Amino acid sequence: MNILFKCDQSKFIGLGHYYRCLTLAKEFKKNNHKCFFLGLKPGIIKKNKIKKKNENDDLKFTQKFIKKNKIQILIKDIYSLGHNWERIISKKTYLVVIDDFKNVKHYCNLYVNYHYNWFKKKNYKFLLFKKCKKLIGPKYTIVRDFKIKNKFKFKNKTIFIYMGGADKKMYMARFVKLFKNKKFDKIKKIFLLNKNHLDNLILVKNLKKIQNNKILKNKIKNFHKYLVSSNLSISPAGITMLEQVALRSNSLIIAQNAIQKKTAIPLEKAKIINFVRDINKLNYDKVYQFLSKKQSKIKLINLRGKNLVYKNIILNFKNFK
Repeated sequence: MNILFKCDQSKFIGLGHYYRCLTLAKEFKKNNHKCFFLGLKPGIIKKNKIKKKNENDDLKFTQKFIKKNKIQILIKDIYSLGHNWERIISKKTYLVVIDDFKNVKHYCNLYVNYHYNWFKKKNYKFLLFKKCKKLIGPKYTIVRDFKIKNKFKFKNKTIFIYMGGADKKMYMARFVKLFKNKKFDKIKKIFLLNKNHLDNLILVKNLKKIQNNKILKNKIKNFHKYLVSSNLSISPAGITMLEQVALRSNSLIIAQNAIQKKTAIPLEKAKIINFVRDINKLNYDKVYQFLSKKQSKIKLINLRGKNLVYKNIILNFKNFK
């Protein structure tokens, strides 16, 4: 069976959509399905909102790809293509939508929204296809596999800082400014930088002035090992936040946009994460307070969620035929 993942990655939208599609694709490949990845039509700027003309151009581009490669299932994980695009695609192709919002209209055969205490029955009205299969809640969380045999043994208390694959608002620069405070000198700071950070020469220059630090660049092999080995891991409220919850690491979450803030708040209320609404109010005392907390013992994320999503897609596709 041929599966198409419609997703994208860029300095504007980060890596989250791509990573969870890649994770789900591995489940399909294990079962001998052929997987394809397709972003927006070349020439369209990769942003979460695009013009109607661009959406129509992408529709024709995608339809041509579907026909050429005999695609039977399309898994869409991209915000910029709306429900009219979905309605046309779903006429001939089984359409799965992976979503983070709760009040956006969709027209699909199967809908996945795994955020905790988020998408509820009152939100079903936004799913325009009445027979749409719904996979709702943390049971269906799509996170990567973790193979951590042992932790790093750091000599000092350690803080790991990662602001995702985009960091459009350059929150990393604010953390660089915060950790220049000499009170943090005895604490190990590990900064994982993306391409946007590395291109910011002033940020890199200031970062090198911080005492007791370590700079990591782009993608690293031991990413999850750093999350669980550090006394505190700072990250955005996207896929890394959910991986921290799954690993039960001591987290400090910063929302980079409105949707991240809304999906993080229920986790904060349940005392599953440490969430800061205003990064400008962070100081040494508050950071040290989070640093001294114990790791969460709450088990919320289903590590086999991706497998459940895969099984539901295959089962419901058979009924679709």
